[in-house]
Amino acid sequence: RLHETKEALYIEREKLITHLQISHEGLGVFTKDKKEILVNNLFTQYSNLISDSNLETTEEVFAISELKDIIHFINKNQQQRSRGKDEKRMSVTINKNGRTFIVECIIFQDASFEISINDVTQEEEQVRLKRQLTQNIAHELKTPVASIQGYLETILDNPHITEENKKQFLDRCYTQTERLTSLLRDISTLNRMDDGAQMMDVEIIDICQLVGNIQKETALELNKRKMTFLNNLPESIVVKGVKSLLYSVFRNLTDNAISYAGDGTTITLNAYEKNGYWNFSFIDNGLGVSRKHLPRLFERFYRIDKGRSRKLGGTGLGLAIVKNAVLFHGGSIE
Repeated sequence: RLHETKEALYIEREKLITHLQISHEGLGVFTKDKKEILVNNLFTQYSNLISDSNLETTEEVFAISELKDIIHFINKNQQQRSRGKDEKRMSVTINKNGRTFIVECIIFQDASFEISINDVTQEEEQVRLKRQLTQNIAHELKTPVASIQGYLETILDNPHITEENKKQFLDRCYTQTERLTSLLRDISTLNRMDDGAQMMDVEIIDICQLVGNIQKETALELNKRKMTFLNNLPESIVVKGVKSLLYSVFRNLTDNAISYAGDGTTITLNAYEKNGYWNFSFIDNGLGVSRKHLPRLFERFYRIDKGRSRKLGGTGLGLAIVKNAVLFHGGSIE
C-alpha cells in the first residue's frame, strides 16, 4: 500500500508540475529560506520584464526593487511566525514599460511560499476601452434625446403654435429618432461581434450579388449627389461568412463615401484573388483623409469633423463595425 501511495503521489506531482509549466501565469514556489522549489518559464520571463534585466538565477527575484513590498511581506512573516493555520496573502500592481502586472504572494503553513505574476495589460486596456465606450455612448445618446425633448417642449409650451411650425418640429424629432435608431443598431452590432460572434450563422455568400443589392439600395443617394459607383468585381466571388456582417462592411464603406467624398465623385470597387484569399480595394476620388487621422480612423466614435458628421447623421461607429467584421472573418483592413 505504501508503494502504491508513493506511485500515486508521484503521478499527482507530475500532473501538478505539467500544469504549472503550461499555466498562463508566472508561478514560482520557494522554501522558507527563499530557495527555488519550482518555477515556470513565464515567471522567469515576467521577472526579467519587471526588473529590466536578465536574471541569472531565480533567487535574484528577491532583489528586484519593484517587488520590495512583496519581499517585505515575506520577511515580516518569517520574523513573526504565526502559529495560526491560515495562509497569508498579499498582492501588488506593478506598471512597467506600458505593461501592467499583478503580483501575488501566498505564504503556506510551513512558511514556504508561492509568488504568481499575471500580465493583465490586455484586461486593463479592455476595461479602459469599455469605460471610454460607455462615456461615448452616453454622450452620443444625449444629443438626439436633448433635441427631441427641446422640440417637444416647444410644442407643449406653446398651445397657439401654427400647424406649419408644429410639423417642422415633429419632422426634426423624427429625424433625431432615426439617428437614435441607427446608433442603437450599430452599438448592438458591435456588441454581437464582441460577445456573441460564435453564435452567428456562417453561410456561403455571393459577394457580387451582395454588392449589387447595395448599389440598388443607394442608387437614389448616388444620383442625388451626381456620384458614380464603378463595380469592377469579377463575376463569381463566393466566400464563407456571416451575411449581415459582410453586408455591413460594403454598406458602411459606401455610405461613408456618399456622405463625405463630395458631389460628382466616383466610387471604385476592385478585387483580386491571391493565395486563396480575396483582396478588395474600395476607392473614392474625393478629398480624402489627412494622414494624421489614419491611425485612429477605425476607432469607435472617432470623428474627423465632429460637427459635420453629426449634421450628416453619422453615428461614428460605421468604420469600427467594418474593421470588426473584417477581423471576424480572419481578414485585415487598412
